Amino acid sequence: MEIIASVAIGLNPYVGAFLVAALSAFSGRVPLGEFGSNVPPSVITVAAVLLGLALPVDFILGKFVRFAPSVRRTSQYVAPVAAAFFTACISRSELPLALVACGSAVLSWAVATMLTGFAARASRSAAWVGLGHIPVLMAAATAAACIVPLGMAKLGIGLTLALIAVTGLLWSTIDTQRVALATRRRGVRRLVGAPGAISVR
Repeated sequence: MEIIASVAIGLNPYVGAFLVAALSAFSGRVPLGEFGSNVPPSVITVAAVLLGLALPVDFILGKFVRFAPSVRRTSQYVAPVAAAFFTACISRSELPLALVACGSAVLSWAVATMLTGFAARASRSAAWVGLGHIPVLMAAATAAACIVPLGMAKLGIGLTLALIAVTGLLWSTIDTQRVALATRRRGVRRLVGAPGAISVR
């Protein structure tokens, strides 16, 4: 469950963390670990309320090109902190708690960073007239909203969706790097073939 929560929070820290906090605070459907049992319930409740209030702000401002970069940078800071805290709360792993929290923070930050890059590239795409980041961020928020409850109901389904999301982001990142490398190579070939160009071997 720690992996599912980390990926969901990385996709959208407000949606993912809100669901984990709300399900823990109000439904009791999320089993808390030893650390989570020692956290006062009021802390998780307040966290759920704050995340719920931040969610519409992120959802609205993230759609505007002017505010989207700042919103995404904020999300990249929020994601690892939220992932470390909430995965520590729900973790029942035999691994040391500090290791679980650090691993969750790194995974969540990596997902958030890849998503930011994907959204930025989509926003620059001429096919979407600069609005390509909107469907990317909406899809990420939807995935985050689905992964957590499905993971609660059927761990295998939630884990599969989380792995699909991470694989998709990795593929988009690797594919972009290949395109950039191919573009640079074509540029070198044009430079080498130009009059007076220095031969590159």
